[in-house]
Amino acid sequence: MADKKVNLHEGHRQRMKNRFLKHGAESFDDYQMLEILLFYAIPTKDTNELAHILINTFGSIDKVLQADYEELMEVKGIGENVASLLKFIPLIAKRYINSTFTSNGVILLNNAAKMKEYCISLFVGEEKKESVYALALNSDLTLISQMKLNTGIVSKVLIPLRTLAEFLFKCNCSRVVLTHNHPNGTVSASRSDIDATINVADFLSSIDVELVDHIIVSRGRSNSMRENNIASEAWEMMNG
Repeated sequence: MADKKVNLHEGHRQRMKNRFLKHGAESFDDYQMLEILLFYAIPTKDTNELAHILINTFGSIDKVLQADYEELMEVKGIGENVASLLKFIPLIAKRYINSTFTSNGVILLNNAAKMKEYCISLFVGEEKKESVYALALNSDLTLISQMKLNTGIVSKVLIPLRTLAEFLFKCNCSRVVLTHNHPNGTVSASRSDIDATINVADFLSSIDVELVDHIIVSRGRSNSMRENNIASEAWEMMNG
């Protein structure tokens, strides 16, 4: 009986890999996808049960990948290899997504669709807290540099004008896009988002830098405040 028990999972990993190669990710549910990923951190043990434990603990596969290293290490059966692998996946995904915008080493964000897609990519793996980025652009909307200006609590982040100004002067840019995320899942602009945008636009106009847009991101969706004329006073300043 002992031998039969050992043989129950013999070849299971190879069958799972073959199935993936033949049918793709669409043939797996989230538990199975996570199970396969865990193969590479746990060389010999069955990882199906651990995949279920992780998703049941955090609620979904995306929340597993968003969990802090310390939170992962608290789960029974998780060691440094697993926790490190799970934290690495969003980072490499973000690097990959960002690289898809590059052509000949240049990232051109010359329309609202490109800007929104690029801004979504910035927050891969950063969904738990609200953060704000500045994208410095030249006159033809080529990306010069980007900087995370601040990270706040879950529902609020401040835009530090001095830090923004130092970044823009260093880049010697004429245009900037602001983007921040909403961990709560909505891309609607709050009153504080509108007030902050108007305040930043007023400040930027005084140093001859154009605020091109302020884009709100949440869970793979985005909202262009300029495209939807949210915080209209800000865009009137830019147009004026």
